[in-house]
Amino acid sequence: KPAPRRAAPPAPAPELASTPAPRPLVQPYIAPPAAEEKPQVLAQTTQARADEQPRAARRPAAPRPGSTIRIEHQPESASVDPTLAAGYQAYQNGDFATAWQRYREVLQKDAKNRDALLGMAAIAQQQGQDDVATQYYRQVLAQDPRDPVAHAGMASFATGDVASKESRLKQLLAQSPQSAPLHFTLGNLYGEQSRWGDAQQAYFNAFRLEPTNALFSFSLATSLDHLGQGKLAAQYYQQALQLDTSGNSGFDRTATQQRLNKLSAP
Repeated sequence: KPAPRRAAPPAPAPELASTPAPRPLVQPYIAPPAAEEKPQVLAQTTQARADEQPRAARRPAAPRPGSTIRIEHQPESASVDPTLAAGYQAYQNGDFATAWQRYREVLQKDAKNRDALLGMAAIAQQQGQDDVATQYYRQVLAQDPRDPVAHAGMASFATGDVASKESRLKQLLAQSPQSAPLHFTLGNLYGEQSRWGDAQQAYFNAFRLEPTNALFSFSLATSLDHLGQGKLAAQYYQQALQLDTSGNSGFDRTATQQRLNKLSAP
């Protein structure tokens, strides 16, 4: 009887290029790592009526007929993997080599870690390695075919006419209307066509969902600026500069400050 064939081992993760190609704006989206909550099971017994004897003298008893047992999952204090947090912080600081290494360390322990896979994809996309980025986004989608962040990342590599891309993004938004990355990606698509009214609405939706995202605020300001709404654009430029605590949110701080000064001049 022939021996069963063994499954081929998974392909190793691709390496980050030592001499990355320059990337144009727009920046790929990356979110802070999510905290993990470990459920703690608590069993509670409720009875129709407790014994009449004092509580201190009462002994624990088995549930009576007709009583119910309720199982509750009470989360322990949420915590973030420190290696994952270090990778995200390095990414925010523009230290992509360190971020890449930290995310790889996470994946060595948990090959399906969503945050690490998305981090690797974003770094590869920043470095011009679109094939590598696509590979990581696909790993995320293999776990969750509806993952909005992975779809938003893949949308930048999509081929075909603009109408098809717009239709696809709208379909994804119908499934995940609270996805800031998808609204942001749709705004970018409109911006590339100079459809600034549509872009403004998409960027506003993204910023409304994530009001601490500096790049979303900057993009909203840019769309308003193109629409001739300088006063309102200045407010969002100012907000973007305030939110850009890392100095690496994906826009030129000096040019943004200069534009803000010009819009704010009497």
